[in-house]
Amino acid sequence: MVTDLQTKADKYESKAAQCREWARQAEGAQRTFYDVLAQYYGELATDYRQAIEKTEARLARGLRVCPERSCGIA
Repeated sequence: MVTDLQTKADKYESKAAQCREWARQAEGAQRTFYDVLAQYYGELATDYRQAIEKTEARLARGLRVCPERSCGIA
């Protein structure tokens, strides 16, 4: 489960980095678009990192961890 979350966090971090690069190269409205998109992907990555931390903490305490779908994480 943590591996799946890690994969998703890495994917969104990569997308955020790519959008930041495109924003750096763009001008005007396109720059704004890619900046906003980079921020969105970065926030998704952060959300997944937080889910990883919570999951690892629950596992460390010996608590049950619910499957992704039942936790509301896509």
